[in-house]
Amino acid sequence: MAVQAHADEAQPAADSSAAGDEQASATTAAAPAVARAASPWRGELALGFVSTSGNTSTRSVNARAALEYRRGHWGNRATVLAFSGTRDGQTTDERYSFANKTDYQLDPDNYVFAIGSYDNDRFAGVAERYTLTGGYGRHLLKGPAHRLDLEVGAGANRTRPGDRNRLQTSVVGTFGGTYAWVISPNATFSQTLRTEVSESNVYVNPVTSLKLTIVGNLFATFNHEIRYNSEVPADTRHVDQISTINLGYSFGPA
Repeated sequence: MAVQAHADEAQPAADSSAAGDEQASATTAAAPAVARAASPWRGELALGFVSTSGNTSTRSVNARAALEYRRGHWGNRATVLAFSGTRDGQTTDERYSFANKTDYQLDPDNYVFAIGSYDNDRFAGVAERYTLTGGYGRHLLKGPAHRLDLEVGAGANRTRPGDRNRLQTSVVGTFGGTYAWVISPNATFSQTLRTEVSESNVYVNPVTSLKLTIVGNLFATFNHEIRYNSEVPADTRHVDQISTINLGYSFGPA
């Protein structure tokens, strides 16, 4: 009888120990889940430089940066582009662009957005251009290999051509899109398009890019950009093109 009593007394202690072990295991299992929570931030910075010397001395520098925040239905993405080119000490090309886009996902396929942007491309006849637009977008392709978004919108811009001193205000209609093809875990092809149509000008800006992962967060990009303006000052070309090779660093979820 004494042995049986001791056994009965030991059983609750064993149950308590088992419960403690299960609780500790549950806590341990939950810890990685907290650690694996994806950051809402992601971004990248890429730089490129070309210099030649001899009979002709040329130099070009370009930088691209993007920072994105996404949580729940809301997202915001800011991008910056700067390019400068010289030939024999004289500036031959200079461009600066900034854009900020905020979007709200209505459902898995549809969203609305607002974009504010600034462009300075004086060698293409645009001393400064400020644009504010809003519109509707749709995710047409959402597969792991192919993604396609198309957008339409409207708004207004204020532009100062390179040969004038005053800003001109125009109502604009916009159309744009982004296509991405994940070729492999280390290679992604992308094509973007930005179009603004107003009474005074048609602006078309397609950008083609190939991004290759080198190691870890380091990558290389090959970009080709076209900028078309239908209305430009005299002796200025309607189309500008730039091809760049950049090295960069990215962070955040893919």
